[in-house]
Amino acid sequence: MRKGRGSSFINQKLQQSKLSTLMVTCFIAFNLLLVTVVVWLSYQSFSAVTFAEISKARLALLNESTRRGFDFITGVTGTAYALASNRELSSLLETADTGRLAQIHQRREVSRILDHTLVVSEGITSIELYTDAFNEVTVTMADRIFPVDTIANDSWFATLENADAAWVPLRENESGQSLVGYAQRIFDSRGGTVAYVLIRLSRADIVRRFADVPMVLDGKVLLVDTAGNVVMQMGEADSVGVSKWPDDPNASGEDGDYSSIINGEWIQEHADHGEDGFEVVSGKSGSSQLVLYSRPAMLQWRLVQTIPVHLLLSPVRQAGWQILGIAVLGLLCSAILAYLFVRRIIRPLRQLIKRMRQLEKGDFDTRVQLSFTEEYAHLAYGFNHMASQLTTLMEQVKDESRAKREAQTGLLEAQIKPHFLYNTLDMIHWRALDYEAKDISRMIVQLSKLLRIGLSGGRLFIRIRDELEHARCYVNIQSERLPFSIQYKEHIDPRIRGCYIPKIILQPFIENAVMHGHPEEGTLRIQVHMHEAGGSQPDIVIRITDNGQGLPEGWILEESCGIGVRNVHQRIQLYCGKRYGVQLSDGESGGVEVTITLPRIETDEQLNLWLDGEK
Repeated sequence: MRKGRGSSFINQKLQQSKLSTLMVTCFIAFNLLLVTVVVWLSYQSFSAVTFAEISKARLALLNESTRRGFDFITGVTGTAYALASNRELSSLLETADTGRLAQIHQRREVSRILDHTLVVSEGITSIELYTDAFNEVTVTMADRIFPVDTIANDSWFATLENADAAWVPLRENESGQSLVGYAQRIFDSRGGTVAYVLIRLSRADIVRRFADVPMVLDGKVLLVDTAGNVVMQMGEADSVGVSKWPDDPNASGEDGDYSSIINGEWIQEHADHGEDGFEVVSGKSGSSQLVLYSRPAMLQWRLVQTIPVHLLLSPVRQAGWQILGIAVLGLLCSAILAYLFVRRIIRPLRQLIKRMRQLEKGDFDTRVQLSFTEEYAHLAYGFNHMASQLTTLMEQVKDESRAKREAQTGLLEAQIKPHFLYNTLDMIHWRALDYEAKDISRMIVQLSKLLRIGLSGGRLFIRIRDELEHARCYVNIQSERLPFSIQYKEHIDPRIRGCYIPKIILQPFIENAVMHGHPEEGTLRIQVHMHEAGGSQPDIVIRITDNGQGLPEGWILEESCGIGVRNVHQRIQLYCGKRYGVQLSDGESGGVEVTITLPRIETDEQLNLWLDGEK
């Protein structure tokens, strides 16, 4: 029910709208839909391509930063290896058979070597030595030599049980700086571990190593070792960088959401086989981050960078809004142009409507100028042709009305005082019988019937049986006066004897046969055939044949000077239409063959419809 009401409401609004409004509205709606789809598809495609290109560019920068930033590692490991392979240092650490004074001297020499190494090495915060060789010596002055027990409980110390050297995360020292260290075993001459050298590096120094590469520190950068462990995490991009421990409790919120996903297991799973790459990771909060992992450096360390996707695509979004603004502006301009164009297109239609209203008021001389388009030219030609045809039809209607009035007037004139004529003929008939002139009496009787049927009370149509009686009366009259005999025969379908046909349509053709036939054999044979023709509209076909001389050569009905034949043809077409009428031709065995086609009219109601022009 609601759907039907909505449909009827839309149809009502469409019928009340102007064509120009509908065309402009449809044009704007179609363009708006097209622009929306194109802009959305373009934005999605452009965003995807731009995001991929930006990711590739960021990955290339991250690889370059990894290559350049980890160059210092070679120096750090070289320093540790130099200390571990220093024979003087190894000999100074062997204190088993020396006294206290010798151990004090040896400790000072070891401290001097460490200080000298720290001075000549760039980017190293401190160098510490952990050994039990000097546990019996009292320290009078602070140095960088500590007992092994100092680091025995650190979590990273266990890694040295299975390795000669390792990079280790360190807790903050007294200065409050967050450090990362490189630990190296030092062996004695017998192959035993005599000490552990620990080179401490400031995280700020490490961050400065990557600061010369632009854009590389957007978001967060993780320093990952060979095993996939996060050694250090550098915070949001700034000139120095903010570093945190991987398990820093302050790493919460959105960053904590991703730190729970980007861990050592994830890195080993996605960044295996020593290749670089990038991937988009969605957090629990619904936002997405781009994770880039570089190609491993010399020590199989790498950088893993996480950047919020919305930061990368913010320029793309700005470009998208600009494109959308340009599209809307173009849509407005196209709407204005469409309105002007539609207005020009509709102008011939408005002119056509104006001329049609003039035509409705009776101005049949109005015409439409031909338009510049083919369709409107056809419409204009059709309208002008219709107006011309209406003018012609109006003239034809006037002529037909005039002819009908003249025919009716002639019939009325013929009906003036018909009873006087009948009475006069009746008197002549009885007077002839008084003088025993029977032949004259018969002719008078036939003439009286002929006139009575011909006048028929002013009716235009009579039944077939009356028309046949009229034809017989004429044949009987002519048989009395002509020097040759007339053989007249009828072949009538009994189903059509009661149908109506125009009156006095047989007598003119019988008269032509009598007057112009001149049969060679001395007997004029006239046959009348009437039958019903099949079809969607059943008609009555009347065929009149004779054995006379036939039609003159070149005879045409329209050019004949005879009145009777043309009168019958015109009366049939006047009352029955152009589809019906008379055709004359030479007969197959000589003479003339007349074919008359008429509609089948059985009842008075049908006859009234034909006379009123409704058929």
